[in-house]
Amino acid sequence: MSFRRNRQILSPSARILLVPEDSLYIAFRLLPILHRAGFAVDILCLEGDPVAHSRYAATVIQQRTVDDQSDYLAAMLKRPQQPWRSVIVVNELLVRRLLAANDPALLERWQPAARDSLVREFYSSKSGLEPARQAWHLPIPFSQTCSTLDEILNFGAGAGWPLIVKPPVGSGGDGVIKFSSPQAAAAGVAKLCFPVVAQQFIHGRSGTTEMLCSAGRPLAWLASHVTKTDCGQFGPSTARLFAGLPRMQPLVEEVARHTRFDGFCGFDWVEEKNTGKYYLVEFHPRASQGFRYGRFCGVDFSQAVGAWLRGNTQNFAPLTQLPGTSVAAHAFTSDFFRCLRQRDWHGLKAWLPGSSACHDVFWDDTPLFTAWAMQRCWRLFKKCF
Repeated sequence: MSFRRNRQILSPSARILLVPEDSLYIAFRLLPILHRAGFAVDILCLEGDPVAHSRYAATVIQQRTVDDQSDYLAAMLKRPQQPWRSVIVVNELLVRRLLAANDPALLERWQPAARDSLVREFYSSKSGLEPARQAWHLPIPFSQTCSTLDEILNFGAGAGWPLIVKPPVGSGGDGVIKFSSPQAAAAGVAKLCFPVVAQQFIHGRSGTTEMLCSAGRPLAWLASHVTKTDCGQFGPSTARLFAGLPRMQPLVEEVARHTRFDGFCGFDWVEEKNTGKYYLVEFHPRASQGFRYGRFCGVDFSQAVGAWLRGNTQNFAPLTQLPGTSVAAHAFTSDFFRCLRQRDWHGLKAWLPGSSACHDVFWDDTPLFTAWAMQRCWRLFKKCF
């Protein structure tokens, strides 16, 4: 464990603990957002994580393993007196571990709504989609947790084919399979690791909504259509088209009201082709990558963070992208390397100077960029020699 401290000593009300994921995909952009909101950001990360070098980090706490990280975090959250105003956990594995502990004191200081068993199940797993659909009447496709092929076939007979089968936990499209018929399901059952969640397939465009919520209210949100994915149709998105979608506002408000999530979260959705109706297909109880494009879309998440953490939300008007506007965004580094791997030369044009596309490269954080580049070069060197 190692520490790096700012010269300035701030009170707990001015400090935030950020627990990043194990890649520079999401949390690195939370640092400047929280910093601009007027808070010092402490980081709990694994040894060797480039984000530890960020110029926006106040204190860095490094752990050797995820187990050490989990134990440290759980112990800190159980303390009656907290050194931080808020704890933001981006690592999904740690989110699930904290929820599975079901410790009332821990949840009270992190996500109070998760003390409710239905909310906790909805946060924890895709298996919580169907109970939430029934209890909250959210527009969620029919879903069922299945432990055998027969259960999948029976679900398909009732919900209709095609259907989607996915692991109860995980993100980025990992393990998601589309079965168009009972025969396809029987042929592909060997690829499944039971239990799985079977879900009615909705024909239409897919997308993601990122939100910052407080006390059941959305303070800021962005919606985007997925335009490029890596590793197949259901793989992680590498490029998106952000658009002002006022028709999504009621769904955003419903999700915030029912989940009562406190902080950055989001959900995946499908816009049904024939009706234009939005269906929620997955909920993310942590920040996802789209919020980092708020600065290109006219949404100041720092302003919303300030209102959230200082309790000034009563008269705060939710921030979102203006209707009729759109922003094409390409993720660094995932979309750039996807273009090279897939020889998508047309897509690579979006990375050329003068392109109208937005790229969230971390030029404004030189120490982090340098640490990341040196790490990548060292890995490449070891592969070659």
